[in-house]
Amino acid sequence: MIAEIINNLTWYKRLEVLRVAKGWDQRQASDECFTYNKNYWNWEKGKSYPRYRSRVAIANAFGIKMEYIFHPTDKVTKH
Repeated sequence: MIAEIINNLTWYKRLEVLRVAKGWDQRQASDECFTYNKNYWNWEKGKSYPRYRSRVAIANAFGIKMEYIFHPTDKVTKH
């Protein structure tokens, strides 16, 4: 049930859910993902899509496979 709910979220909402589940604020998440706070904020708001290296760093920070957050069928949204 929870996996189904997560899978129905956009990639950037999955990112937010994972961050909150870890108990991190955005600054902590950006540190763990080796990026600037503004970059992380833009990702979590869906304003920009992380490059491949950043997607790998994000997956490593959360301890999950990259495909769990970034599905191949995800549409990149630019506001």
